[in-house]
Amino acid sequence: MTSPRLHFATLSLFTALSLTATASFADEDEAVAKGRWQGLAGMANLYLNDADAQEFIDAGDKEKSEHDNMAGALAYYLTAARLDPKNAYASYQAGAALASMEKFDLAGDLLDQARERGFWQAVILRDDDELEGMKDAPAYKKLLQSAEANYAKQAKDAGAAAFSIPEGKAPAGGWPVVVWLSGYGTEGSKGIRMREELVGERAVLVGVNGTLKRDEGQFMWQQHSVEPTEKAVAAALKALEKQTRIDRSNVALIGFSQGAEHAAHLIAEYPQHYSGAVLLSPGGFRIPFAVQKAKDKRIVIVHGAKEHSSNLELTATTQKAFEGSNPVQSHEHPAGHTFQDDWETAYRGYLDYALGLTPAG
Repeated sequence: MTSPRLHFATLSLFTALSLTATASFADEDEAVAKGRWQGLAGMANLYLNDADAQEFIDAGDKEKSEHDNMAGALAYYLTAARLDPKNAYASYQAGAALASMEKFDLAGDLLDQARERGFWQAVILRDDDELEGMKDAPAYKKLLQSAEANYAKQAKDAGAAAFSIPEGKAPAGGWPVVVWLSGYGTEGSKGIRMREELVGERAVLVGVNGTLKRDEGQFMWQQHSVEPTEKAVAAALKALEKQTRIDRSNVALIGFSQGAEHAAHLIAEYPQHYSGAVLLSPGGFRIPFAVQKAKDKRIVIVHGAKEHSSNLELTATTQKAFEGSNPVQSHEHPAGHTFQDDWETAYRGYLDYALGLTPAG
């Protein structure tokens, strides 16, 4: 039977420290002791505030990504796995952390536990470099086989779309359409919430999930081909036509990061289907522009001045691919790999141009 846990909704570790500081720091240097206490602050505060398993997993991910502290991350993952006996992802993350520390026997036990709990995130598993040293281990092979079998059941919303349609009757020629392709690890279908800011009542906004599902609410696009993306967009438009009249001659793409890279290649490879594109901070797996058939398409390319050099290089490559045969606008904002502060105004103007609602300028 699990022992009852303390629950102090408003008590933080630092409050507790203030009550015990004298006794705790008496026998060692105060600064060193305080540092050791603070090293446990995150874990203790989650316990004191009755956090659930997902909160411990999130804390482990942060510990790993921001502080490169694999041992600290492992503590969070093991705690999550114990708190929730059905949580396969917690067991998996603990196993991957142990594998990165070359504790392969223990890692195998946790990977077996993840498999028994129904782990399905095959997309993450296949590309996880923390498990590089276990690719030939039976525990890894069994987990991959099981995850791939489970994936189909859990990833039915990969490539799925949602629509936001303006109120009222469609124009005689049908609604212009904007297709949103979101960045790596996000859920594109939720992007339809931006219709009012992006196009108002002048066009339909379609949000498409990436064609690969990493985790709940987390999608990505294929690394080396946009053919699955084209199929997903085509299916979305076909489904949309069952709900309202659309103007197939005026379909513009807007994408961010990996979504922008895919939007660029969609209009380059399938220009007959799109009138223009807004490419926000292109980033991703560097698909080469082996094919560029777009001509006279209205294209806007946006990047942040503080982007990583690899993204700036991809932006330049993308711009070069389209210039000469298409009217291309290029805009820089002062931030990094993110939406710019005035995105509501700026992106609406860029989409007006991509849709042909305003002249170039």
